[in-house]
Amino acid sequence: MESRIQGMFEELARAPREMLPSKYWEELNRKNLAQLGQDGYENFKRTLATNYFTWVVRPSDAQIRFLRGQLPVWTVTQAALRTIFSGSHRPMRWLHSKSYTYLTRLVWEYALAHDPERLLERLEEPLEGNPPRLFRRGRLISQDLANSVLEFRSILAPEVDRKEVRTILELGPGYGRTAFVFLRLLPGVRYILADIPPALAVSERYLSSLFKDRQIFRYRSFRTYEEVREEFECSELAFLLPHQLELLPERSVDLFINISSLHEMRIDQIRYYFEVLGRLIRKYFYLKQWRESNIPFENVTIRESDYPIPAPWKKIYWRPCAIQDYFFEALFEIP
Repeated sequence: MESRIQGMFEELARAPREMLPSKYWEELNRKNLAQLGQDGYENFKRTLATNYFTWVVRPSDAQIRFLRGQLPVWTVTQAALRTIFSGSHRPMRWLHSKSYTYLTRLVWEYALAHDPERLLERLEEPLEGNPPRLFRRGRLISQDLANSVLEFRSILAPEVDRKEVRTILELGPGYGRTAFVFLRLLPGVRYILADIPPALAVSERYLSSLFKDRQIFRYRSFRTYEEVREEFECSELAFLLPHQLELLPERSVDLFINISSLHEMRIDQIRYYFEVLGRLIRKYFYLKQWRESNIPFENVTIRESDYPIPAPWKKIYWRPCAIQDYFFEALFEIP
């Protein structure tokens, strides 16, 4: 896996400046690589995942306050008691283990209460990546699974025609938590993941292991779409570096998803991605980002109003997120 990651970095170095990692992501990647080196791919859900969307927070965090206000007192009390008597999730530190356990139990109960289609009953956290062992009625649960189901419901809002969603592109999918939920709940969908290493290598190994029956286009270097057209178009699951998106045909993506990564880029990078995506997306565009983010090492602040939404796009909604209410989420239909 190490040589595969190195090859991805070498190819990424050839990308346009706008698609190179920000200084913040360069620093975060050093941490990601160190964690992979120390604890291995086998433990990434206890290490690497906490750099993506797996939260380890203090009891005073806004997520905890939100969930305490939304859930019955007895549910909150049960979560606290189960956390007190739970073990640790090595190599997580003891305090981080308690934080993860408490928030996970609260998020899961909230997701259950807002799951009219009972989607969570059709899912269980995969053992791949050694997730913390938290169970509810014999089923392995996780923050990522609960948050991804909430996002699935937001993305496929009543205004979205699901028959129109055949090919999904996710930019910055991390290890593939959201992709896993879509692929399990919509088995006929085609999913393209575009990310930088080492995340791309982790998601490729993870999802390829879980969906062995799917036709997979594994990451490789190519200079023209014609080199890979036949294999790429037959694939059900594909892995690309971000700058390779420029080579894809126009209007070849039905739904675009970005969760918690555009707000970590410079504004010139964001505008560049919108130009590329505006050419690729045929039908729907989903965005979930911080309302305001200060990017370390860049001296840049990104606000909601900075996202260059093209005037013709039809807004389905733009609203604060549930649970992570310092995030907003927005869904658009492309005319």
